[in-house]
Amino acid sequence: MTLTRAKTPYFVGAYAAAPSLCGWDPVAEGKFLASVLALDGVAGLEIPFTGKLHKDDEAWFLKQLPEDARFVVTTIPGTMARLQADQSFGLASTSASGRRAALDFVQEALHAVARLNHQLGRPAVVALELHAAPVAVRDAASAAALEESLIELADWDTAGARLVLEHCDALMPGQAPAKGFLGLEAEADAVQRANDATGNSTGIVINWGRSVIEQRRPEAARDHIAYLHDRGLLRGVVFSGCASVDTRFGKAWDDVHVPPAPAGSGPEDSNVSSDHHLLEPASLLTPDRIEECLAAAGTLPESGFHAIKVAAPATASVEQRVMVISQTLASVNQAPRSSAG
Repeated sequence: MTLTRAKTPYFVGAYAAAPSLCGWDPVAEGKFLASVLALDGVAGLEIPFTGKLHKDDEAWFLKQLPEDARFVVTTIPGTMARLQADQSFGLASTSASGRRAALDFVQEALHAVARLNHQLGRPAVVALELHAAPVAVRDAASAAALEESLIELADWDTAGARLVLEHCDALMPGQAPAKGFLGLEAEADAVQRANDATGNSTGIVINWGRSVIEQRRPEAARDHIAYLHDRGLLRGVVFSGCASVDTRFGKAWDDVHVPPAPAGSGPEDSNVSSDHHLLEPASLLTPDRIEECLAAAGTLPESGFHAIKVAAPATASVEQRVMVISQTLASVNQAPRSSAG
């Protein structure tokens, strides 16, 4: 029989669908942010940190945030930008200078967390997402280096934010990576050893699309979630899709935050683009895949969170950009849950 699941509040990586991707218009951006935050079931925003908390105007952005919302800050956009300038940059770097630069970047991010908290007058950031850069080629990255970074970070003032590691696609033989960082087992071992050494409870977040891009199979995210759950290290699940074929969002296997597939769709329907189908029929993120991941995750610890991060078509209006987020929230909350009996 089908059971009804209580609605879970989700953080929204709204920046992936924001109108500012196509040019800075504070009126349009403000309308978009207010509309997303007003959606039912939104816990708050996942905010990208590049060196500031909004790529166009951080001071303006902070004034848009409601007093009662919560936030997750992700360092992946800034991490990727710094990697373009310095291939040794990263918390898992075997280069002393590359690892130091990454730790300094985390310090910048924590200063930004403090600025956000000051704006709202309370600890509003629940988690800061870190990443195991650099690309794990020719011994450029190691679990030992990541462990060393996490041990050093354990003594830092995080302004109330929990540090979590978001798994990105690992470097795979014969396959062009989207990120190409350490494998999940190496990350988990580093986190566990750092926790044992410091008494902390740092965990790992699974981004659905990045796990599937890594393994080139839609079951990969469920397997990664189950692995971390069994080790007691799962701290979050982010539903962000991908596709094995080219779509209006990008090339096959690109990390472009493809929205989920509408119920009952298939790859042959990939050109659907009406207001009622802002989701992506060719997406590998289907209702059944969402459900199997939620089942594998079970009840997350208090330190965990759920999130969505999806793109909108490039020519979408503000209303359509909000709608793709609204439709994605409906998908993750309406995925079927079955039980015998």
